[in-house]
Amino acid sequence: MALGRRSRRNISAAWIVASAVAAATFVKVFIGDLILVRGVSMSPTIRPDSVALVSRCAYGIRLPFSSGYLARWAEPAPGEIVLVGLLAEGPRRAVKRVFEAGPAYMRAEAGVLSGRGGSVALGPVSSARLAGSTYVPAGRAFLVGDNGGESFDSRDYGSVPIETILGKVLLYSGGPARATEKTDNPKDAADDVDR
Repeated sequence: MALGRRSRRNISAAWIVASAVAAATFVKVFIGDLILVRGVSMSPTIRPDSVALVSRCAYGIRLPFSSGYLARWAEPAPGEIVLVGLLAEGPRRAVKRVFEAGPAYMRAEAGVLSGRGGSVALGPVSSARLAGSTYVPAGRAFLVGDNGGESFDSRDYGSVPIETILGKVLLYSGGPARATEKTDNPKDAADDVDR
């Protein structure tokens, strides 16, 4: 009789552990995730080695092991900080700010790119490539890092499909992630620590 009770406890303990692992996996894949930000592209807003909370369901329910959505109810908005999986570079993920979401036009003049996300400085190569008006098609987003001199972002590789955006950063160890206000002055854009 004592042996029967002991095996029931072991089965119950195994069931509890398996249930906890399944629940944690469900939360990580569909609801939210904690990530460690290692790069400097979002400095000074998000410093290297900061921890960020990412909502994986901010824009919809993603299909597991796929880049598509089962259901999508929102799109990233300019100013939001997002986690993106960069397909061109393999499985690498990056934290970037949405500068523009299509369909939209951006304007580049005198080394400054302007859009609904404000204004950002352009390097010489980006300035030549994005000169004049640049169109961001529907279903795509133009992403930038707050540290323009160190960030490898859409100024270098162009807009990305919205499906590559894995979630919205809600909080990071420096405080809550905030959308920025539109800035028209390039000097303000360079000094604006909210970017």
